Amino acid sequence: MVFSSTFSFAQEGTRNNEIPGKGTSGKVCIVPFEPKLYMSEIDQKINQQTKWEWETIRENFRHQLDNQLRSKLQNNLSVVSFYADSAKMAKDLAYTYKSTSLSYDPVSKPTDAKAPSKKTSGITNGQIIVEQNSDKKFMNTKLTNTEILNYLNKKYASEYFIFINELDIKNNMDSYDISSDTYQREVVVHYSILDKTGKTINAGIATSSFSSQENNPKKIVAQCFSPIATYIVAKFNAVANPNPIPSKN
Repeated sequence: MVFSSTFSFAQEGTRNNEIPGKGTSGKVCIVPFEPKLYMSEIDQKINQQTKWEWETIRENFRHQLDNQLRSKLQNNLSVVSFYADSAKMAKDLAYTYKSTSLSYDPVSKPTDAKAPSKKTSGITNGQIIVEQNSDKKFMNTKLTNTEILNYLNKKYASEYFIFINELDIKNNMDSYDISSDTYQREVVVHYSILDKTGKTINAGIATSSFSSQENNPKKIVAQCFSPIATYIVAKFNAVANPNPIPSKN
């Protein structure tokens, strides 16, 4: 089967607990995924084209996903990014990682961030099927230290937190087209959106696909990361409905 579209979004399960129409003038904080939660099947191909080492490929995609989210969020509100000043904020990012854990939750019914996590099975090497189904799971953020959000709120005035939990880039060999000797690859981003009280207001996955012939990181970001960021920000706006911050002239 050959995919004709440049990208496609999968359905995702959410728990939207915010009151419609209720806005905020606070900031949103983006928490990038931990480096160990980068699962990719295409790095060898990228290396052959760019000569980048594995760590460079991983950090490029980690940083670019943060950039895409920040760019789209900044249209309406202030954004706190841990990439803004890596030396100054590295300790806070490490503290955030130490204060959270991750668990696989059903895509259709993500549990609250404060709920106790349960061990689950059926996930191998980060390969996650993305169709909406109660049997399918995604990586969800859990708070092990509930004071972390209060700390970040006081320090950065953050009202909402977008946690990028995992990034998967995998080959979809079921889409192989023998006539062109190509197949589709899929980018899967696992995310959780929390308010400052620790309530999960939206969580799930966003996906996008691209051709196996494409091994240019910049083009992969443009084709996949940009629409994925648009999708996540749309989910955030739907539940948080932030008040736009006037631009400075």
